[in-house]
Amino acid sequence: MEEKFKEAIEKKGVDINTFIWKGNKVLDVTGKYKQTEKKLTAMSEYEVNECYDHCKTMLFNKDILNPGRYVVLETIAEQKDRIGAELCIRYTTEKYDWSRFTLLGMINDFLNNNKESFKNYKPLIGDMFSGLPNEFVKIPLNLLIDGCLDRLGAFNKKHITRTFILKQGIWLTPTESKELVENNDRGEVRDRLEVIRERLNIKEIEKLYINSKGLNYTQMRAMLNIKPNKKYTDLTTSQLETLRNRILFNLEETVKDHITAWERRMEEIEMVAEYKGFRI
Repeated sequence: MEEKFKEAIEKKGVDINTFIWKGNKVLDVTGKYKQTEKKLTAMSEYEVNECYDHCKTMLFNKDILNPGRYVVLETIAEQKDRIGAELCIRYTTEKYDWSRFTLLGMINDFLNNNKESFKNYKPLIGDMFSGLPNEFVKIPLNLLIDGCLDRLGAFNKKHITRTFILKQGIWLTPTESKELVENNDRGEVRDRLEVIRERLNIKEIEKLYINSKGLNYTQMRAMLNIKPNKKYTDLTTSQLETLRNRILFNLEETVKDHITAWERRMEEIEMVAEYKGFRI
């Protein structure tokens, strides 16, 4: 059995001796952080299982403070829908001049008149309204009700750190490039990055990237100004749109990369465990 497994690994071109487990970074006596490393093949059965359990925790943990990556994905999807509901309300208010009270009454009438249709189905916004932008049609109708009643709750920005926002980079629109022109005391044009740092209170030690795919100045300012536990209804339209169209999408991609990495580690552990006859 062991020989067959070795042959299978060799056919895949995999060398399990290259599988390294990196531990937590620890502060050494010199004041520098170092990360411990150990080959999976050099581990005991107990150690291998500890590593495997850690991977599962990083993927599926439901702890509020340290959720697993799959749980974070669910949170992002929920945040997108809640943002979409709030933006839909603002869209209808601007386009049709409906108040939240008026919109709520319309939804209640629609649900009351279609009770049989929605016995075993939760209606979406698109089931009630036609002609709305596609971005709104698949949002649950009950979230629109919550938005009308100011029950969408607070936006959790735990995973959208200041570092994550700045890492997106910045790319000015032509209009912003003109508006951010400033001269120093000698009449010389100041470096725009310095002007941006000054206006957005970005410290010198914080990295600010120029990136053609980055946020524009308005979007960057909107993101940096989001306060913790701000209600969805209290966020500006610019903040909501930037979150939905850029930041949450980028965060989702990052989280998916994390998931791929942790699942790859689990596969490596499984291969080593099978090779060494360990139970996991």
